Amino acid sequence: MIAMLALATTGLARAADDELVRRGEAVYRGHCVQCHGDNADGRGPLAARFRPPPANLRASARTDDYKKKIITLGGKAMGRSDVMPAWGLELSPAEIAALVGYLRRIADERKEAPHG
Repeated sequence: MIAMLALATTGLARAADDELVRRGEAVYRGHCVQCHGDNADGRGPLAARFRPPPANLRASARTDDYKKKIITLGGKAMGRSDVMPAWGLELSPAEIAALVGYLRRIADERKEAPHG
């Protein structure tokens, strides 16, 4: 009984996480893809215009807290590129949290992918 409850709870948590990631991907596609690219590798259609280039978000080792801050406050406020906009006035806290969840998932997928 306890094992079944644990599995059900895990399944619900995974479903909620999957929904968060789906929402985050939608935010990414609407606000980030032009610079960071379809694959979040920093090679978007506008990337060649910027020095330094946009970050490869798949390879980022930054914490969720850092990502939340740079998305909210922008690159300049974080001592990074002043081209990275501050999205905190346009995106809601829920959208930013979803975006951070999506970025975590794609970074985790990269770590789990076979190398070779």
